Amino acid sequence: MIRIAVTMLVGDRAKFLGIVFGLSFAAMLMTQQGAIFSGVMALVYGHVSDTPQAELWISDPGLAEIDTTGPINERELDNVRAVEGVRWAVPLLRTLVHARDPDGRITPLMVLGFDDATGIGAPLPKAMVAGAAGALQRPDTVVIDEYGAASKLRVALPDGGSRALGLGDHLILNGRDTEVVGLCRSTLSLMLYPTAYMRRSHLSAIDPDQDGSFNFILAGTVPGADAQEVCRRISAATGLIARTRTDFSRHNHDFYLHESGIPANFAIAVLLGFVVGAAIAGQTFSQFVSDNRRIFASLKAMGMRDSGLMRILLVQATTSALLGLGLGVGGAALFGCLLEGTDLSFRLEPLLILIAFAAVLVISLAAAMLSLRSLLRLDPALVFRS
Repeated sequence: MIRIAVTMLVGDRAKFLGIVFGLSFAAMLMTQQGAIFSGVMALVYGHVSDTPQAELWISDPGLAEIDTTGPINERELDNVRAVEGVRWAVPLLRTLVHARDPDGRITPLMVLGFDDATGIGAPLPKAMVAGAAGALQRPDTVVIDEYGAASKLRVALPDGGSRALGLGDHLILNGRDTEVVGLCRSTLSLMLYPTAYMRRSHLSAIDPDQDGSFNFILAGTVPGADAQEVCRRISAATGLIARTRTDFSRHNHDFYLHESGIPANFAIAVLLGFVVGAAIAGQTFSQFVSDNRRIFASLKAMGMRDSGLMRILLVQATTSALLGLGLGVGGAALFGCLLEGTDLSFRLEPLLILIAFAAVLVISLAAAMLSLRSLLRLDPALVFRS
């Protein structure tokens, strides 16, 4: 029966290709848009992921998301260090600074001022592409993420071309000449600003508005301590809000999920793919069944029951769904490969493939079921009519 079903399906090449095209289009658009959405949402907590040493992130209680928080002073840092269960606590200053590149262009940088004493918050050694984070001990030095150096901060050449910002180049940060001493890998921010790293004391010196304050405290817990309980103690003792790294990432993710228009825009695109794919596949499948009525009538005349015809349709629908899924996901994956090195983030996860498969299977089975009614009412004598 499976052989009969597949032979009928591929025998009508035009209809077969039309069904698979509709399902492939739906699978590709849903997977592609879902992967871009997943990638974009991962950017909102990228700098949290880039700082694995910090078990706890402590901030002003009014924090909405990572880019909107209030200042914290040294006294509050000492209070956090005094809380039972806290092993260490260091400040982190995260702020936007305008940089003038060697060609005079002004570009916003998201600068992370890490703790001078411990270096926690600086790029990890494995993240360094050129230079070393240790060179930041020298005054007026900065490490830039390699993507920003290659795309946003390019240096013009005499022949009219350009090159990526490199070691030894200089930027003017808030009017202060600063040397680039390293390039590193860093997760893009949601606003796609280049990321820079420097010591907090140096960052405070070029940004007088900070007045020695900072906006985050990074902390670690003593071995065996319950991180959630330590967070509660910190909040009770200081009035600040303390979250584990996972909870802080989720907080930023949920803010953009519920408070921004990003999900709605992607949902519209996914829905469009589903509707268009369903329309193409449904209409084509219905026409396929109509054009093959004589074959179905012959099978009925030879004694095949309605349940047999139903199984044939289900096999054809499932085969079409699998082919559509493979081509659609393959197209989305190819699209993701082409995006590598661009501003657009792409994150194809197994869950997206499962969702796409469920969607195309629903489309395919729905198209088959809509055609089933006319098939069950089919007169076997149709095969003997001219």
